[in-house]
Amino acid sequence: MVVELELAIAFGAGGNSQSYLGGGWAQPEPAFTWAVGAESHILIPRGTDGGEYILTLDVVPFVHAPELLTQRLIVLVNGAVVGASAFARPTLLGYRLPADLVRKAGKLTIVLQHPDAARPSEFATSADERLLAFSLAEARLYRVTVDASAKPWGLPPGIMMSGAEGHGFGVQRPSDLAAWVETRTGLGLPRLALKFESVGENCEFGLVQRRCGAEPLGLLRFSSTFLRPLIRGLDDGFEGLGEPEDVDPRLEGDSPKEYMIHEKKYGLVYHSFVYEGQRSVWLMREQEAARLKFLRRKFIEELEAAEKIFVYKRNAPVPEEEVLPLFLSLRRRGDNTLLWVVPAERDRPAGTVEVMMPGLLKGYIDRFAPEDDAHDFSFGGWMKVCANALVLAGLCKGGA
Repeated sequence: MVVELELAIAFGAGGNSQSYLGGGWAQPEPAFTWAVGAESHILIPRGTDGGEYILTLDVVPFVHAPELLTQRLIVLVNGAVVGASAFARPTLLGYRLPADLVRKAGKLTIVLQHPDAARPSEFATSADERLLAFSLAEARLYRVTVDASAKPWGLPPGIMMSGAEGHGFGVQRPSDLAAWVETRTGLGLPRLALKFESVGENCEFGLVQRRCGAEPLGLLRFSSTFLRPLIRGLDDGFEGLGEPEDVDPRLEGDSPKEYMIHEKKYGLVYHSFVYEGQRSVWLMREQEAARLKFLRRKFIEELEAAEKIFVYKRNAPVPEEEVLPLFLSLRRRGDNTLLWVVPAERDRPAGTVEVMMPGLLKGYIDRFAPEDDAHDFSFGGWMKVCANALVLAGLCKGGA
């Protein structure tokens, strides 16, 4: 699958947004423009014929606790609703535009409805009387097509592999689970675990790999960060990661306290597994800076090789519109596959994996580990999801 950037609209005062804006916008500020009133309009040329499109919006909501905690956004393209979101912090959102919707019109009329716009003067001492919804820094339009010269994609979107088939989800004993995985994939647990690499949101999947008997070196294996800085890191190639001044080791937790590493440039927070009295703060900083630089190089190599399945999970709900920008960032680095893991649903039992689009798989698990105990994960649930994802990824790419 090929992802091509067709148009980028910068909404800062020095950007190109004035050529595309309709009504519902304030005067541009240095880095963004506020969406005001009940709705805002963007008018852009029709994309190249063929393929699906993805529209991304880089937004910051106007919120004021406790009165206004979120902003809702409804996105219409040529009169058709393509998505609806609610967000409380800076977010990069993505919406799929079906090829037929784009092909039918000479131009794209994008309407952003924002029913929660409010006046700052109602909440604070500000004299600003504008009805503000969110600021928009950038909008991008990507065309997504299947490369005819590549291996044919063997499975269409919507195909699923259920975790309830075969031995059934009740297989939980380590020996039986290992046998089920090997029957399904031809791999033992350690080799299966090495086919995947975590991109967040926390260390749960890294601990799953450890339970499998695998200890891969991964930049984000034991890290947590917000999705927006993660995407920025992918887009920038994590440039500048590992500078000593950005590495802050802090002793945290119960006795013995552990050095938690707080990385400032991309907001990474991760376990060091080094405890109070074992090393000095100065030595921890120097060692972790060097380690981060090494792991950054290795991570970029993994992205370019495109031989692993990258895993993203978050305990709090993560909707498709937040996952799509992550998927695009991974695809711009290579022919990568993203496994997006969410809680099971009534018609998607635990262990099920679904093809959302070429290179994007959605896995369903019975439960995630609690926020305060990442070791309490569903090992059987993860193994079912990983085994089914590996099989589907191979079929999607024309493999056996």
